[in-house]
Amino acid sequence: MRVVDLTHRIEEGMPVFPGTEPPRLTPANTLEKDGFRETLLSLYSHTGTHMDAPAHMLGEGATLDVLAADRFLGPALVVDVSDLRGASVTAERLAPHREALGRAKYLLLRTRWDRFWGQEAYFGPFPCLTREAAAWLGAFPLKGVGADAISFDPIDSPDFPVHRTLLGRGVVLVENLTGLGGLPEEGFLFGAFPLRYALADGAPVRAVGMLP
Repeated sequence: MRVVDLTHRIEEGMPVFPGTEPPRLTPANTLEKDGFRETLLSLYSHTGTHMDAPAHMLGEGATLDVLAADRFLGPALVVDVSDLRGASVTAERLAPHREALGRAKYLLLRTRWDRFWGQEAYFGPFPCLTREAAAWLGAFPLKGVGADAISFDPIDSPDFPVHRTLLGRGVVLVENLTGLGGLPEEGFLFGAFPLRYALADGAPVRAVGMLP
């Protein structure tokens, strides 16, 4: 099995959603002083490559810590939408993949926006699903949807309709993926396992593609 890492490294100065504080990694113990290393991590729950729980935006939504671990792993489909700079991903664009979506548990949208990581361009205008496309995806047996961009709604969205539509169907969302170009369209497993902390509205993940 070959494992493809799809995760950005958490580090100080990394891109974060506007209004969010960047992470801080503070040496808490050192080899010189204590004989071992330990780091104090201070970060928002939606830092870096991370997963959104339904509870992120829905009052009665499930938190990640109560979801079974098998929700975070499954066969995946990559759909390349990198030609849609500043345009929406419609249901019509996804319709040719209807049969593959019936087999998949994760849909991964390859926007190629990860190439702008660390630049101002990373904050938009990346391709986003329309509300109608998000609702259309609700007909498929998906556990989650992922993208190599910072959000599933435009960065200036006031009400996050795509988030609310997908999360309302119990679909988890994985944002800030990277390296989707290293995966085939089908025939692999996608895994994204979040930190299990109490009342987790979201959490960083180590996201990977697992190829035979």
